[in-house]
Amino acid sequence: MRLMLSAALSLMPAMAMAENPICAPTGEIVASAVDARKAGEDAPATITTITAEMTGDMAVYAPAVQPLVDWVYSLDEAQLAEDVAGSYVTQCEAQ
Repeated sequence: MRLMLSAALSLMPAMAMAENPICAPTGEIVASAVDARKAGEDAPATITTITAEMTGDMAVYAPAVQPLVDWVYSLDEAQLAEDVAGSYVTQCEAQ
């Protein structure tokens, strides 16, 4: 998990990291990936769908979609019953 989180965070500008505004938007990506996985969608389709929806202010986070989706799909299915996106945001904000 740390590797995927580090990869996602490294894609954002250094200035943005200082203010840590990436946690909520990337948490939305995680939530979408969890929902798609629960709905039975495979990872490549989820990456395509989420990336296509990245418009406006969210477009800057498009490079984070694949590593975050890959991470969500690497979780045990039992973990999906938990608040994955909430946990992700909490850990992101703690850094």
